[in-house]
Amino acid sequence: MPDDMGTRVDTWVDPDEVMAALLRAARRAHEIARDTGTKVVVVVDGKTVKMDPNPEMFDGLETGGPSS
Repeated sequence: MPDDMGTRVDTWVDPDEVMAALLRAARRAHEIARDTGTKVVVVVDGKTVKMDPNPEMFDGLETGGPSS
């Protein structure tokens, strides 16, 4: 299917890879917030809240690429 630029877009994304990428990004956001002394902004039950960074909360979660 052509996009706005007239080029063909033929990509398929593995949902597991997307989740792993989101977890890596969240962990990194928490690390940066911890290192800079700022809060992390998240949505909880539909409300935007600021929380203390906690990169360790991601320990043990699958954050790698696809398993073989």
